[in-house]
Amino acid sequence: MEKNRKNGYLNIAIAVAFILGTVLGLLVPDIFAPVAFVGEIYVRLLKLIVIPLLMTQVTVSVTRAAGSLARRVVKSIALFAVMFAVSFCIMAVLTAIVSPGSGVILPEAQWEGSAAVTTPEGFFRSVISENIFASMASGAILPCILFAFVLGIALSRTGRGRAVEVFEDLEAAFSRILGYIMYLTPLGVFVLMGGAAASWGPELLGVGALYIGLAWAGCLIVTVLVMILPVWLFAGINPLTYIRKVARIWVLTLSTCSSAAVLPSTVRVCNEEFGVPKEITDVVVPLGCTIHMCGGAVSFCLLGMFTMQAAGTGIGAGTFFYMLLIAVLMNMAAPGIPGGGIVLGATYLGILGAPTGFIGMYSGIYRLLDMPYTTLNVTGDITANILIAKSEKASRREKGAEAAGDESL
Repeated sequence: MEKNRKNGYLNIAIAVAFILGTVLGLLVPDIFAPVAFVGEIYVRLLKLIVIPLLMTQVTVSVTRAAGSLARRVVKSIALFAVMFAVSFCIMAVLTAIVSPGSGVILPEAQWEGSAAVTTPEGFFRSVISENIFASMASGAILPCILFAFVLGIALSRTGRGRAVEVFEDLEAAFSRILGYIMYLTPLGVFVLMGGAAASWGPELLGVGALYIGLAWAGCLIVTVLVMILPVWLFAGINPLTYIRKVARIWVLTLSTCSSAAVLPSTVRVCNEEFGVPKEITDVVVPLGCTIHMCGGAVSFCLLGMFTMQAAGTGIGAGTFFYMLLIAVLMNMAAPGIPGGGIVLGATYLGILGAPTGFIGMYSGIYRLLDMPYTTLNVTGDITANILIAKSEKASRREKGAEAAGDESL
């Protein structure tokens, strides 16, 4: 309760800073030039915590997953990846049609637009490190994530609990540090929004409204095509029935913006409302809460494409695949705290080689973005759980081992 109250105060402070910075930036733009370094420091602090936080979270997540039932874990991860990729592609089509970044002038005008490594040779060179400490020091995210992934698998095989506990403690400590940094968000948003408003002028308000509207529209379309439609076609659940049963979770996700906070309610809905066996839910839902985030697909795709459109950079097939792959890798390490997506957003743009001038506005409006993103994440977990249960039931039928009294989904 106390944590929710603090998060509520922080969200209010961010909203006030966003409005105040925007208004002052439009009315008295000259006052923000001397304090522009404050916004830069805020972004630098976000980048500071990224590598240690992502590495410990990936290591711990993989260690936990590897210790679960292997077959169900593999099946779940495969389904998660497919749902994530489809959600990313749907959002890409919508963003390409609307083209919200076209005509937007980002503050970092000096950027000349080298988007990302798109050749196979360049990609493998970027993810395979010859010195992991050098990669950490240089801020190379991808090789660090890959190393953490392999380390998590290795730790799960050693059976040495103390080493895993150390990484769990480090993950908790780095998350706490990120929480401290997030308390500086109102100040950072105030300065960054003031500078952005001074640079963009009144156009800023229209850009923010369009971005928020597109995010909500994308999440709604993905919910219909990736969540409701497959459950209807493959599990035989009527869309209206599905919506009625899941709606109680949506109320919680829209208010808390935390997949972890609603995890008990998610498990209860899967077990009691949809009749998914507990042994399946206990594997799929916690795993999905950690690494399965279709809302992240919408978030990464929209942020990346918007920024690159604004910078006038074309997005070819190689660049798009690279964007998707990076999003998949980073998605599994999303910080489980309100506003953690701001950190990943800045990191994502950095990996793509895109300008980060939009992060000021992004930080200010993120609460309104986090609401549909979190709701989509949890809806995806429920959908995946239902589909996995249906698949498991079909497998038991083929083997002739299904119990006569099993309830059908």
